[in-house]
Amino acid sequence: MASLGHDLRTPLTAIRVAAGNIKASQLTQEERLEQSDLILSEVERLTRLFQNLLEMARIDAGAVATESRWAHPSEIVAAARDQVEHALQGHKVEVTIDPDVPVRLDPRLTATALAHLLENAGQYSPPGSTVHVTARVGDEGLVVQIRDQGPGIAPADLPHLFERFYRGAAAKTRTSGTGMGLWIVRGLLAVEDGRVWAENCPEDGAQFTIVVPVAVKDVESASSPT
Repeated sequence: MASLGHDLRTPLTAIRVAAGNIKASQLTQEERLEQSDLILSEVERLTRLFQNLLEMARIDAGAVATESRWAHPSEIVAAARDQVEHALQGHKVEVTIDPDVPVRLDPRLTATALAHLLENAGQYSPPGSTVHVTARVGDEGLVVQIRDQGPGIAPADLPHLFERFYRGAAAKTRTSGTGMGLWIVRGLLAVEDGRVWAENCPEDGAQFTIVVPVAVKDVESASSPT
């Protein structure tokens, strides 16, 4: 909860300071634009934070709305990337999907869960590194794995990663982060009878895997999803 309070106060302070700076008559037009951009950036940050709080409340209340439809895995991954473009700037993202066949699930819930994992990968891996996304459809359902090139996960943290507001020792040294994202991932996937887990990669970094039960469209009709 302390980190949540910090993440609420920080953007509000930045907005207040920037708004005061804009009122200063000695600022050039370029400097005013910079302060305006800062305000917009912090407002977007607050918006994401409140969206997470609302998502947590819906999960707690069992009020997550679901809508199953046919979608390609590539669409779901693309939607997830769009949600967290800010966190992936400066990173390469390599996507491998095989096969990209239509599956029936809730695309919004799945994409939102993936977005949190992509944001996590972007935050905890060095700039310029590659985030690998692989997706496949098998007997167990839609399987998506996100692998980063960060420091990996401390063994002591692995059993607790998906607990509400949990932040590992390494994460606590960061200036942002509330410990909500992974808890939300688990909660959203549970609505779809899906699951998620994390592990360290032998070479470097961490890998998160989600599995969502799906129906698969027949090959004969896969070219025209509805």
